[in-house]
Amino acid sequence: MTFSQRNRHRCESPKGFNHKLNSWSTSEWFTALVGEVGEAGNLIKKLNRIRDGIPGNKVSETKEELEHALLHELADVFIYLDLLTQSLGADLMRIAEIKFQITSRKIDYQESEPYQLAEQ
Repeated sequence: MTFSQRNRHRCESPKGFNHKLNSWSTSEWFTALVGEVGEAGNLIKKLNRIRDGIPGNKVSETKEELEHALLHELADVFIYLDLLTQSLGADLMRIAEIKFQITSRKIDYQESEPYQLAEQ
């Protein structure tokens, strides 16, 4: 089972979130995604404060703890982006690969070993 399949199953399973993918509109999935991006942004703000020596963070928040928390928030962003994409009937990794190839051709970027997108 792919990550996307597992993600959707957990989302919809009564033993998971019990939330059917089609029970939310695109707007609602996008709002959930933006909420996670906002949480990641807040952690980046705190990391910038540390970098720039600006007060405002809790004394107990170390750079390492904030970076660790940021990675978790970025994973949440990916999870919601995957669910949003699935709600539109698409596969995130497939459309990301297609877009990567389109942009690579546009800027005349050639990989040393060209990747061929598998047909489905």
